[in-house]
Amino acid sequence: MKEIYINGRFLTQRITGVQRVAEEIIRRLDKLISTKGIEGVKFCILTPKGETRRLELQNISIKSVGTLKGHAWEQIELPVYTKRNLLINFCNTAPIYKKKQIVYIHDTAILDAPEGFSNTFIKVYKKIFSSITKRAKKVITVSNFSKKQLILHFPKVEKKISYCHLGVEHINRVDTKTSGEILAKFNLEKYTYFLAVSSANPNKNFKVISDMLENNLQFDEKFVLVGGNSSTVFSKEQELSNQINHLGYVSDQELIALYQSAKGFIFPSRYEGFGLPPIEAMSQGCPVVASECASIPEVLQNNAIYFDYKNYKSLYSALIELKKSYIDREKIIRFSKEEYSWERTAKHLYNIILEI
Repeated sequence: MKEIYINGRFLTQRITGVQRVAEEIIRRLDKLISTKGIEGVKFCILTPKGETRRLELQNISIKSVGTLKGHAWEQIELPVYTKRNLLINFCNTAPIYKKKQIVYIHDTAILDAPEGFSNTFIKVYKKIFSSITKRAKKVITVSNFSKKQLILHFPKVEKKISYCHLGVEHINRVDTKTSGEILAKFNLEKYTYFLAVSSANPNKNFKVISDMLENNLQFDEKFVLVGGNSSTVFSKEQELSNQINHLGYVSDQELIALYQSAKGFIFPSRYEGFGLPPIEAMSQGCPVVASECASIPEVLQNNAIYFDYKNYKSLYSALIELKKSYIDREKIIRFSKEEYSWERTAKHLYNIILEI
């Protein structure tokens, strides 16, 4: 019986974008194996020893190996345990000298928008990407935009790269019956508000919202920001207006309640390889105002109101347009659920596995 291994380092990390992608694709891959399978092959997730999140899977086992952690485990011990077997990596990194592997690289932000990262982070990831794009059997990314950028920076990847958009069905698993209690917890039950969600990376560009408010372009609505605090990964922390209500990290249940009750969702990023939050917002009937750059128009198509991410007056005009416009919420719900499917994403990976 042959084994296909999955790099499970992400199970030791806090759930943000790439960890979410890994978990959702694995869940759908597990179901695909139930119906289709691959004769003579079994799947196993390898993790570093220590505390990890557990996934409820029927056909994919999970095993802790080695004594190291983090990059050291991934670069030194993981390739030893996987030997000549196929390894699947979901979160931008992989053993740099291993050839028989599939690697997801979500974007090239470290090269296209380096101001959002520390110098050390850029140097490490540039080396990882360069090695992976030369040696890996296949590279998968999450948008046509990211595919083009990867080929631009690493031309040798052209013959081995493909892309598939991400999904949104994970929203359906979350219980939202207590949305009233959640709004009360954040003192929002009596207010209308605009919502923005993301990490502390300066490329997420929350400063444009802050600049708009600091320049006396005011609204009756509150502005609510959700996301983790700053990290050593990022080059600098953003100073934001005290008129923005920063809730910090919230649970999935809390996030969905915030999506459902928001007047609109603001996605001001100046760089995205895909961008799950606006699709999640749309799946809950929340209209989106988004910056018109990178992969964002490819993903949201004509279902958002766009603005120039460099211009706070452009954001102001877009929000005024949203307030004045009739938004067909059922249309954006239908668009998000028909266009973006984790099952489709998993099938894309499954077919590549068969090809290898």
